[in-house]
Amino acid sequence: MSGEDDQCISLWRVRPFDQWPKLDDPVEPIRTIAVLDTETSGLDPTKDSVIEIAVAFCEVDALGRIVTVTSAGEARQAPGFPLPQKIVQLTGLTDAMLENQSINTAHIARRLNAVDAIVAHHAAFDRPFTERLLPDLEDKPWVCSVANAAWADWGWDGQKLDHLLMQCGLFNPVKHRAMSDVVSLVNLLDQETPTGGSVLAECMARAAKPTWRFEARRLPRSFKNVVKERGWRWNPKAEVWWVEVADEEREAEEAWYASAFRPFRDPPYVERVTWTTRYRR
Repeated sequence: MSGEDDQCISLWRVRPFDQWPKLDDPVEPIRTIAVLDTETSGLDPTKDSVIEIAVAFCEVDALGRIVTVTSAGEARQAPGFPLPQKIVQLTGLTDAMLENQSINTAHIARRLNAVDAIVAHHAAFDRPFTERLLPDLEDKPWVCSVANAAWADWGWDGQKLDHLLMQCGLFNPVKHRAMSDVVSLVNLLDQETPTGGSVLAECMARAAKPTWRFEARRLPRSFKNVVKERGWRWNPKAEVWWVEVADEEREAEEAWYASAFRPFRDPPYVERVTWTTRYRR
């Protein structure tokens, strides 16, 4: 039986870049951002490589609204070994599609070096791969539409790109390809949050605020549950517990650490993090 609150929601295909309208009333200053996505041969940037990269260059006004999408492009390259079957299944890319393909890394780095910020949906994944691919890439501000977004506070559920799009009434029939994900992300960034700003504006404002990264190096295993309950995360590669806190939370975190681990003499390693250094790990 249907209730009064039942409704059918229609999903609209994401707007392609060639149909993107130009904003009539942009507020100065205008900045240029690059929305980026990579497909890779695996998950480890020290061993695996980028097999597809896509970038859209957008002009953004002072309110974080996308004024126009000025250009977009993608490129592929073979990793030098047969693609794992799980990557073929996930991306739809095949060895035949990558054969004789190459990425003009100097050209892409030059274009990215001219932007004000780079946006990715999982910047902690995309940044290490991108910087390994593009050795000429300068230190740029990076913005993550996962870590720098308050999706739950805004009333969205989850963090997956296609799931977030669906909650906006949008869908993209092509998934897990670099350019299709870039198109999806630009559409998502242009959505309005309950606070009245765009998703992009909110993410950039959060990313621009410096934070402090705490690492508990050589912490005895007996303290595992203590840091876990505090919200710290385990980095299996570095074998450290870590957390990133806002500037105004630093003193409180230092006081908590000193109190919680009084028998443990080693102080935490503390590092200032900005949006030019964040997501490198």
